[in-house]
Amino acid sequence: MSDEYKYDVAFSFLQRDEPLVIALNDRLQDRVKTFIYTEQQKVVAGTDGEETFNRVFGTEARLVIVLYRVGWGQAGWTLIEQTAIRNRAFKKGYGFAKFIPLDEPTAVPEWLPSTQVWIGLKRWGIEGAASAIESRVAELGGHPHEETVEERAARLEREMQFDTR
Repeated sequence: MSDEYKYDVAFSFLQRDEPLVIALNDRLQDRVKTFIYTEQQKVVAGTDGEETFNRVFGTEARLVIVLYRVGWGQAGWTLIEQTAIRNRAFKKGYGFAKFIPLDEPTAVPEWLPSTQVWIGLKRWGIEGAASAIESRVAELGGHPHEETVEERAARLEREMQFDTR
């Protein structure tokens, strides 16, 4: 089961939330295989974007993380991603998806089952959210890589560079 997915985590988000996704991804990318469309241009370029996004969010990602705010899923790529997520959930349930609500007050899509637990970024912060994501990957059969000293040093260096921007 652990090898049937191309990505452990695929992120769906509005463009304005890209810095947050990059910060989350930075804590995960050395431990699990991630997909962020802006970081994977070589995968998307030269393909039918709709087909590629349907595949990534519909079958290729073990876990889909949606950074949700009003406007997500209403147009552009997030509309295609939402359709892929809902189609996959129709067949297999929502266990593969976790939502991180970003609006105040907290809101999630009306179609998301009320039993679906989401990740509280405001309460747990980036580190807590990354930990919850990694834990969910493991629950779904993934095997997060143990971060080496060199990888940790590289991640901390990236964090320092990101903080100085």
